[in-house]
Order: sequence, then structure tokens, then C-alpha cells
Amino acid sequence: MTPPAAASFAEKIATVAYRPGPYRLPDGGTLDSYFDPYRLAGDPQLLTEIAAALAELLPDGTEALAGPALAGVPLVTAVSLHTGLPAAFLRPAPKDHGTWQQIEGTDLGGRRTVLLDDTARSGASLLRSARLLRIGGALVGTAVCVLDRDAGATALLADHHLALRALVRDPDGAR
Repeated sequence: MTPPAAASFAEKIATVAYRPGPYRLPDGGTLDSYFDPYRLAGDPQLLTEIAAALAELLPDGTEALAGPALAGVPLVTAVSLHTGLPAAFLRPAPKDHGTWQQIEGTDLGGRRTVLLDDTARSGASLLRSARLLRIGGALVGTAVCVLDRDAGATALLADHHLALRALVRDPDGAR
């Protein structure tokens, strides 16, 4: 994507997905605006465009995709449909019946797997997901997200041998 197209695409994403705040974070902090990934997933044309753009961020040699419930599931599904790569989905906790699994979908054992999610802020949730995937046998070296809030995720993930690639950076910084 050329810079003008990227800027236009970022503006389109912001127009659809940003909602004024304040919003409370799980760690007790607040944000002045909220990035609502479900508004992106609910727009079939924009989700198709995002899937194509995210696919461009996948490193060469990617063999599978994985993403956490709930926001990562439509993104992983859309990128999987766009690329033909198999997909897996992470539950917040193991299912307490049936298969008792926390990773559903394709078998990731030994596969170079990219973790996909909607946003990266501190990187803690991406790191938890990557650890789960690694315990499950996936080879995870890259996380890809739609929005990097630029609040420490890149550094935290790098400390754990994970590269972070983002479609857009938060126009408001780390707030």
C-alpha cells in the first residue's frame, strides 16, 4: 500500500471503529476513545479489505493462523478465507465439556503460526495467547493486529521473541 492509500484506509477504519470515551481498561486505566473491532467485523466490505491488508503483513512461510475469542475470530476467519491458510481459535479457558480444548480448529503442532487480533496495547493479552499457542506446539514468532495503540506491546513482545506488525497505529498515541 502506498502512504496516501494507507492514510485513507486508516481514516476509513477510524471512522467506522472509533467511539468516543472514556472507556475503562481491564488494568483500571482509561482511554479517551474506544476501538470497536465488532464494527469492522460487521461491515462485510471493510472486513474483506482488512483481511487483504492483514494478509500482506503475514511473514513468508506462514502455515496457519490463530486468534483469540472474541474479536480475533472474525479476523482470523476472514484472513483464512483470503489466503487459504488453516485457522485455529483460542478460548479464554478450556471448555469444561466435550473435548476440553482451549485451542479449537486446525492442528497447529509444528506449524509456523501467526497470531491475529484486533488491537495491541500493552501486549499482555497477545503474549498470553502466544504462550498458549506455543504450549500447544505452534511455532509463533509474529503477531499481527489491526491497531497498535503504541503503549508498549512491541517491546514486551520482542522480549519474548515475537514481532508485532500492525495495519495502523493509534492516531491518538498511547492514551
